[in-house]
Amino acid sequence: MKINKSNIVKSFCAILLLGIIAMSCGQDPIFYIISSETAPVPPRIPGSPTNMVVFERKYRSNPSDPGSEKTISLLFVASGILHWYGRPLGTREPPTWDRHYNIPQPWGRIISLAATKDRLYALCLTGDSLIATLQYMGHTGGWKTIPLRSDYPFIQSIYADPDTNQLFAGACISNKTAITYVILYLDPNNNLQILKRNTSMLSGAAYRDSNDTYYLCTRGDGIFQVSKDSLETNTINDTTVSQLTIKKTDNRISFMGMIKLENSAQSIIAIGRFGGLLYEIDEGGAAHFSQMFYNNGFGVATGGYAMGALALWEDYTDGSVKKLVAGKQGTLYSTSYNNGYVEFYLNSDDKSFDKGNSAFFMDTVHGNFDRYSTSLVKQPVNHLFQVPATIDPNKTFFASTQTAGLWSYRDRFNNGGWQWNAEE
Repeated sequence: MKINKSNIVKSFCAILLLGIIAMSCGQDPIFYIISSETAPVPPRIPGSPTNMVVFERKYRSNPSDPGSEKTISLLFVASGILHWYGRPLGTREPPTWDRHYNIPQPWGRIISLAATKDRLYALCLTGDSLIATLQYMGHTGGWKTIPLRSDYPFIQSIYADPDTNQLFAGACISNKTAITYVILYLDPNNNLQILKRNTSMLSGAAYRDSNDTYYLCTRGDGIFQVSKDSLETNTINDTTVSQLTIKKTDNRISFMGMIKLENSAQSIIAIGRFGGLLYEIDEGGAAHFSQMFYNNGFGVATGGYAMGALALWEDYTDGSVKKLVAGKQGTLYSTSYNNGYVEFYLNSDDKSFDKGNSAFFMDTVHGNFDRYSTSLVKQPVNHLFQVPATIDPNKTFFASTQTAGLWSYRDRFNNGGWQWNAEE
């Protein structure tokens, strides 16, 4: 029988056309995910940015007239040098980076920031030295240096609750056999004093004004509490600083971070490194904390390994949807497509943790999980922060990645719309 080549070609084209139609109607998930990827952009703030904090600066349009003084809130972050994000003073223009506000740079390479009500602190390294300097500036003026302690000169971390004026620092001293850590606090005379000896590295701080108590978490020695009065009067001893006990397990938890919710009870939540388990400090002055569970009995956790990034987030329109967001590292052996963050719902009425809702839905990415999974999921996230509407009406969500610079979730009109990408 003679085969008609023309018919074979027509049949092949018809089959190919049907295949294309079928794919368009029921697209293979892999091809859809690939099609949702967006082009990466170079980060404006490269490297491994620090945590982000909000701090106010004051300016006078007329230096000789106190009545011309105005206050502007700015978001601060550093990657070696200090960067700030905010609106032009006295305008309603969109916020931008590093406008000229007469903000000087501290001396050295910034590795961490902390903000209190009246001061912005920067922990800085200079040259090849491993001894960091602790500097601060107020609402006006430049940077000043706080003297270090000769017995514990190696400051590793700094933390503060922004609702207070109290700074805490984690410091250490090393010899040939061991590293010894202490928790320091800045006293009213601007001197660093020892709060607690023989601890692990300080990894977070929060203040609850209902009982005038500070809570401090560490990477291995649990959580400590100390009263505001003891700090202000410099009456620190073994009876004024106590270690919280934990129910049903031990204190040897490597806590990576701590955050205070905005509910009336001021719930304080800490996150552990292994499994990303969440713990809550009991309310009402009880000196213990416990692992968090949903009402269905499942533990509250990110899975994998916690990075320490904790942030409060609310939706970009009316703020009715509120969440606690925590950074995640999937494994210790791969850095691709298993990182990013996990969201936990908060009650919309009182902003407390919603233990009745264990649903997983990425509200922060407008439901486009595939686009998120091809972008930020590739990056271990060290810090997260949503800018308040007073600085940015869009309430932009930022992420400090481990090596890929500062990222943000924005509507990028020239690159495919809403997406996580490096901040330009």
